[in-house]
Order: sequence, then structure tokens, then C-alpha cells
Amino acid sequence: MTIWNDLRKIEELKGDEFGLYRYLLEKFGKRGDKAFFYVREGHVKRYRDFFVVVGNEEYIVDEKFCTCRDFQINLKAKKPCSHIIAVEVAKNLGKYDVIDRYYIDFTSISARRGWRFGAGLR
Repeated sequence: MTIWNDLRKIEELKGDEFGLYRYLLEKFGKRGDKAFFYVREGHVKRYRDFFVVVGNEEYIVDEKFCTCRDFQINLKAKKPCSHIIAVEVAKNLGKYDVIDRYYIDFTSISARRGWRFGAGLR
């Protein structure tokens, strides 16, 4: 069984918060502990097509990918970071904030501020 498959067992522990915490610690160590904290403290946000986990910074999580340095450098995308684990836990428990926004239209913001894109470019 791979470490990615260990995330699937989270669903079986849905009603047992202490059991879930123990499982996360056993399977993922410090990353599991951080993931449990993120979910418990309400740091997981669901946007329309991705999740954001708020830690020291805001990290975008999409499927088996995260923008954090731990995932990209230390784990080399072979294991889930604490943010991916937190998103999986939050999805299974339904414990995330829904942000019903899509992408920001920077051109309309710029127009309101008097900025013009392409001005002076020829």
C-alpha cells in the first residue's frame, strides 16, 4: 500500500476524531499533526476548482499537488504534504469554508485605479 492510498482510510474514521488524529500521527507523523491542526482550526478553504490551506502563507492544493516548498522540494511530489493531507481530511469531514469566487479580473481592478494595460507599448 502506498502512502497516497493511506489517505483513503481517512473516510473510515469520519466519526472518530481521536482515532483520526492517531491515524494521521501514525501514518504521516509531523505532517499528519499539522494537517489535523489546519482542519480543526478552520484553515482549509474551498474555492470553485481548488483548495487553499492557510499556514504561514496560503498554499494552493489541487488533487495531488501543493504549492508549498515541502511538497515540491523535500517530498519531491512523491508523498503528500500536510496541506494535501489537510484537504483530504477536510473533504471527508466536510470541514472547510466555501469561498464562492472565481478568478479576479485584474483588468477591471486596474481600470478602476486608472491603470491602462498596453499603454505606451508599440
